[in-house]
Amino acid sequence: MIAEGYYATKSAYIIKQEKGSRAPILETIYAVLYENKDPKSEFKKLTELLD
Repeated sequence: MIAEGYYATKSAYIIKQEKGSRAPILETIYAVLYENKDPKSEFKKLTELLD
C-alpha cells in the first residue's frame, strides 16, 4: 500500500521545477520520499530555514 499523497508529491515537484519556483516544504517531502533522505535531518533543515 502507498500512502496518500506519494504520487501527488512527485507531480507537484515536477511542476515546481518547470515553473522555477521555490517550495521548501515540498522539496523536503520529496527528498524524504524519493531521494531516501533522513526525515529527521531534512525536517530539521526545513525548520531552520523557516525560522
